[in-house]
Amino acid sequence: MRIHPLLYGLLAFMLSSASATALTYKLAPNEKACFFTYVEQKNAKVAFYFAVQSGGSFDVDYAVVGPNDKIIMSNPKERQGDFVFTAQDAGEYRVCFNNEMSTFAEKMVDFEIAV
Repeated sequence: MRIHPLLYGLLAFMLSSASATALTYKLAPNEKACFFTYVEQKNAKVAFYFAVQSGGSFDVDYAVVGPNDKIIMSNPKERQGDFVFTAQDAGEYRVCFNNEMSTFAEKMVDFEIAV
């Protein structure tokens, strides 16, 4: 019995939606972009990964900010990072990438946020 190729595609889609997916974002010169996740429970583990894949010196400023604008972590001119932290509060957390130091180089940034 032969399975139709469309079924293979559907199966692959269903399996991929069950796991975390890394995203890629093109950060323009002088741009700051933030991405949000909601943490439902206090003391939940949050994992955050990023890597600059291309552009300029392959670096970007980043910040992770929790509810009430509390800065969890931040660093300038980093090429990559891989962090896990405990969310002290439930609420909205944001991860921001800042390329405002660059006047002409766009950056391609791969990242993943998992709660």
